[in-house]
Amino acid sequence: MSKRFSTLDTTRLLFEHPKILFRLIERMDRNEARYIRESDLINEVMAYSRTLGRADQDRIRLALNTDNLFRTGLVIDIIKAEGERRLVLQDALINLMRACNASLYQELTDARLRGHLVTLRDVRDRFENASFSEADPDFTELRDDLNERVSQLIGLLRQNVLRMQTISTQLADMSGDASRVPEKYVAFRRDLFEQIVTLYDRHIKPTLVFLNPDTRLPDGTNLFETLEAMVKQLEVNGQMSLADQMFRSSLSLNALYKPIQAVAQEVEHFLRKTRRGMVQYNAMEHFFGQLRELKGETETLSLRRKWLEGGDFARSTGFLMGLRAQARPKHYAFGASTSYYQLLFSELELRLADLRRKADVPVLQEVAGSGRDTRVDVQRIHQLYQWLETLQLRPTNDLVRELHGRLDGFIEGYRFPDLLAALNRLVNTPPAGFRVVTTNRFRALAPAQDSATPDDHFIYRKRRLEPASETDNGTN
Repeated sequence: MSKRFSTLDTTRLLFEHPKILFRLIERMDRNEARYIRESDLINEVMAYSRTLGRADQDRIRLALNTDNLFRTGLVIDIIKAEGERRLVLQDALINLMRACNASLYQELTDARLRGHLVTLRDVRDRFENASFSEADPDFTELRDDLNERVSQLIGLLRQNVLRMQTISTQLADMSGDASRVPEKYVAFRRDLFEQIVTLYDRHIKPTLVFLNPDTRLPDGTNLFETLEAMVKQLEVNGQMSLADQMFRSSLSLNALYKPIQAVAQEVEHFLRKTRRGMVQYNAMEHFFGQLRELKGETETLSLRRKWLEGGDFARSTGFLMGLRAQARPKHYAFGASTSYYQLLFSELELRLADLRRKADVPVLQEVAGSGRDTRVDVQRIHQLYQWLETLQLRPTNDLVRELHGRLDGFIEGYRFPDLLAALNRLVNTPPAGFRVVTTNRFRALAPAQDSATPDDHFIYRKRRLEPASETDNGTN
């Protein structure tokens, strides 16, 4: 009597060695079939088990033979056609294997999406004649059918989103030949364009249309209009719990639109890439794939493997060598807080006010050489003081830099002595409602653009311009 394995033992072996079914499902999808050939199964099992020990080889070959798979129910049918045996796997097993490998998720087509929509419309129509009574088995069956179909739809769409978010790897595989055969780039780009357009038209675009609440369909209501109609029917008939559940499901479906829209934009951006851009894209995807494999090694049951062991990766690529010796790059201070945008808009308003007063901006007389002319200096300061009287200021942590930004490039003939004169004026006579606070912190300021000594820097004491409080006596 030959050794037999139970369904549990056979399933455990399949998930301990998942690459066998991964390859078979991938081949099944590539052939657009709903079965696997028995010859393909035997070849995969033999090729995979060849590298294992003798005991593991015997266990896998016994557990994954056709008779054992059919007896355990993992193969539900065996079809003999065209001189070969075709095995139909259990749908639950295939779905579990797809859940374990995002690359095996099937993109939803327009036909599958419309099939789900038609079934939901049918449930909506059946609600019109339902009793909405918990004692009625017809209604309870209809309610369970609705819950199952909506949950199944959400699950399929989420899988589809995950599958589409890994499209970068698929695009890199498609464009791999661009870096290897430059002379065939024109023909390659044409073939690549056809493949991506097919992917976009057959999978991405139908999903976008399906999840767009503003879509108008010629044969009836769209997804969200159908769900909204059922929610209203349930609320009118007192089924508030089920109505709330359908409303939350509608929100979940609506939230899936933006990730798929981002994928569509990525595909459109990829089509505009040049050959050099594709080579760079492939290089980044190649090394990103290596990092993803290192991350995958941490996603095991071992609690010790929680850090990426990237030492070999860093030494082999050279990307990170010497990184610790470099200063951390400063981020661009573009925030998302309300105060940041208030500050930004305030600065824009002040600059626009300066531009509106362009006709009143004084043209300071140039001072040639290092000689001083008392009459010229007095005239410059007088003109500058008149302009400061009309200058709009806001609270700032660095008054000197603020004044320099308002004067440099705006007032013709501006020099650092003009900045000192303006600062002295504001320190001694602050604007109405403000006070100038001098700190013990020092800052360096680059010279004006037209300075004769561009290597010099102005070292100054930092001053703040703050709103004056009621207890201020007018002194700084």
